[in-house]
Amino acid sequence: MQASPSGQSQYALKDQLTSEKIRIVCRNTPMILLGNLLGSIPLAIVLWSFDQPSILIWLASLYLILFVRLLYNRVPQLDRFSPEEFRRYDQGQAFLILTTGCIWGAGGYIYFDVDNIQTVLMILLTFVSMIAGSLVSLSSRPYLYVLFAAPLMGPMILAMFIQDQWAYNWLAFGAVIYLGATFGFSRTIHRVIDNSIRLRYENLDLIEDLRMETERANEANKEKSRFLASASHDLRQPLQAVNLFTEVLNTKLTEPDQKADIANIQTGLTSLNELLDALFDVSKLDAASIQPRPESFAIDDILIRLERQFMIEAHMRGLTFNIAQSGATVFSDPLLIERVITNLLVNAFRYTPEGSVKVHFTQSEKSIILHISDTGIGIPEDSLDEIFKEFYQVSNQERDKRQGLGLGLAIVRRILALLGHPIQVSSTVGRGSTFSIELPLGRTHDHAVASPTEEIAVKSLRGMTVLVVDNEDAIVNAMCTLLNSWGAEPVGYAATGVALAAVENRIFEPQFAVIDYRMPGDYNGAEFADKLRELIPNLPVLIVTGDTSEDVVQSLHDQSLDVLHKPIKPARLRMYIERIISRQS
Repeated sequence: MQASPSGQSQYALKDQLTSEKIRIVCRNTPMILLGNLLGSIPLAIVLWSFDQPSILIWLASLYLILFVRLLYNRVPQLDRFSPEEFRRYDQGQAFLILTTGCIWGAGGYIYFDVDNIQTVLMILLTFVSMIAGSLVSLSSRPYLYVLFAAPLMGPMILAMFIQDQWAYNWLAFGAVIYLGATFGFSRTIHRVIDNSIRLRYENLDLIEDLRMETERANEANKEKSRFLASASHDLRQPLQAVNLFTEVLNTKLTEPDQKADIANIQTGLTSLNELLDALFDVSKLDAASIQPRPESFAIDDILIRLERQFMIEAHMRGLTFNIAQSGATVFSDPLLIERVITNLLVNAFRYTPEGSVKVHFTQSEKSIILHISDTGIGIPEDSLDEIFKEFYQVSNQERDKRQGLGLGLAIVRRILALLGHPIQVSSTVGRGSTFSIELPLGRTHDHAVASPTEEIAVKSLRGMTVLVVDNEDAIVNAMCTLLNSWGAEPVGYAATGVALAAVENRIFEPQFAVIDYRMPGDYNGAEFADKLRELIPNLPVLIVTGDTSEDVVQSLHDQSLDVLHKPIKPARLRMYIERIISRQS
């Protein structure tokens, strides 16, 4: 019959306790042996006048057993012993301790001189000292203490009891009381040691259980995040097709009721797009799939781009929008910092019905602090920590999607924690809020900073030959239909090999290319773009992808390729295409 798991656990704990108690005795043994050695010297001096040869024999016997115990105690790899090996070791140790006690006891009995009470008291005092010294050292294994103390004191007690003098009888009686009391003390000390060791092992078990549960929970969370990150592409692909076909359908509808219906559909798609983007960003950060790549860069480069992006929204909302130029070079990850600032600006505009939004700086010796301030609704003091939690929104209990999803600041907190940049929030209800980010200064380089007043010329797509390559026919058809509605002349393919052969054979010469990154065959989207540029130097290319893994994002960034992540709003797609064309021109 097999033992139950709980029974097996109890047996395992018992073995652990016994092994640890044996280790305690081993650790105490050197001091025990030293005490025996030092205690024997004054006693031998006192007894030297008796029978010197017998004294020498007794000392030699005592020192020999002490030396054997020292060698026995220096067993290598004691911590690796199995429970059975510990038991055998304990038995050998018990025999040596018993022998030591017998040698001491024999000396007390042999050299007991009834006519010399001073000598008797010296022997008795030495034995009491030996017992006291061993009481604590051997009490982790009480039976070892008994094996030492009983044969040590027993012969002496017997010698005193058989005398006709009442003084020796009382000394014998006192010695018995003392010995019995030390046995009781030994049991008490053993219980304390046992409880201490048991508690330690139970705490270790609890800590190990907690560690394992924490690891399981963290791993489950990472698995969830990895699943969301890996599912990103598959979820974005059909949504991308729906976005494109919805825009195509919008261009074909003329009736007001139909326009209103398609507008409602587009509003729902916009919310779904934003939710997926935010969820995938959170999942990537939680799964630790984003690794920061810090470098020195001019913070003004990012702010100039964002100023252009948000100036239109400021105008539409009737808000004053101002970004101060710092001229500072900071050391961080420019892609992640741009995402943080973008989220904070989106948040500022969303909750500022009137007044202004501004970006300004304060600088210290080793860092620069970027402040994003607004004159919006403000945040209650008891909500300043809550706003960084997922789906938490101030004054949006009804979950109005027009006020966002409540994930922007959660993403900001995760990114800044990843980068190691502190963020602080100050706010007054009804007067606005200020988010402050401390950025370390970087090494100053020569940066080509675009002029904030520089305007991007928009070149018409009309008549432009645009190559569209995607691994799904539905998306190729939707993209070509949409580009055609903008006046372009799209040519679509679902395979890079066929598309490359068409360009090589001069069947057509694209003036722009929209390429999906994850393509079957010999080339991914980036590699296919390189092949196209070997045939048509400086060909403008836009990579579109549903793959949001950090490796892919960084690879495209290193190759200086323009990238849009699916699902893509048609208006944003057109803006990016026109921006790339204008830049190339």
